[in-house]
Amino acid sequence: MRKFSIIVLKLTLIALIFYYLVYRALKSDAFTELKFETLNWNYLALGLLLNLVATIITIVRWRALVLALNAPLSMGDAMKFGFIGFMFNLSPVGVVGGDAVKVVLLSQKSGLSISRSTASVVIDRAIGLYAMFVLGVLVLFLTGFYHNPAPLAQFATKGLIALTVFTTLFFAVIVWPSSKQSLGAFLRKIPLIGGFVEKLTSATLEYNRSRKTLLYSFLSTFLVHTGFAVSLFCLARGLYRDVPNLIDHFVLYCLGNVGSIIPLSAGPLEYFLDELYPLFLIPSRGCSLEPGYGMAIGIVYRLATALVALIGVAYYVLSKRKLNGAPDHSNVDNSSVG
Repeated sequence: MRKFSIIVLKLTLIALIFYYLVYRALKSDAFTELKFETLNWNYLALGLLLNLVATIITIVRWRALVLALNAPLSMGDAMKFGFIGFMFNLSPVGVVGGDAVKVVLLSQKSGLSISRSTASVVIDRAIGLYAMFVLGVLVLFLTGFYHNPAPLAQFATKGLIALTVFTTLFFAVIVWPSSKQSLGAFLRKIPLIGGFVEKLTSATLEYNRSRKTLLYSFLSTFLVHTGFAVSLFCLARGLYRDVPNLIDHFVLYCLGNVGSIIPLSAGPLEYFLDELYPLFLIPSRGCSLEPGYGMAIGIVYRLATALVALIGVAYYVLSKRKLNGAPDHSNVDNSSVG
């Protein structure tokens, strides 16, 4: 019953967000202009391709983090588990989150304990977020967006800086040699879940012996986010001739995906993009895009992501037996940030 209630709540929130966005879009020229625009299929195809390439790099990164735990994982299995997890991340009614599915499949295949398998996913997720936060702060200051007086711009700037500081402290603990000894006794005292949290933390701290892997994974993630940001720009250009420039789309991507931390398969990203696009001036128009355009672009970006996730559907159909008996981990973060 609890599981069903969570699904209903998620679907209701997604429906309300999209109802609000569509209502705003109908009051603008976003949909009307699409009727008279000629879609640029070259840009749309390039946007889809970049989305696919960036997704593949995230899976290769995760495999490197698994290998750092001295666990066997072939590239073929990494692609299979990664795309299946990606598919579940996009499913609003999925019984388990994509990260939890990856944990179960990895544990079954490699023999890793659940805590160590979870550690690989947690670190992978943390690296993806950290690189996005760092990139976001850099482009905010490079573009001067932090000067924008709009409340959303100021909130986003301060929020990204705070998130960057927090994740920097997290990785400082990971790479600090004495972290395992100092945290173990404290974590064991947590009621009910203390044992598992201690094992998970202990497994995560194993990465302080693989600092080069962490560094290379972090650097490669800038390629991931660059691919997704350029993909967003290409998809926007595929819909409309006049959109913010490429560097502005790095800001739009980083700030928009902060909303993806919210464990909903759709809605937050589109909402953030719809709110952010009007903050960017388009020189050829002499004005900014009205609310509604960002929603249309966000939906196309979401569609491109869903098309990439179809690879996971194929893998899932071929490997469905391996998912039977997977435990419920619906509390695992279900965001799709790289």
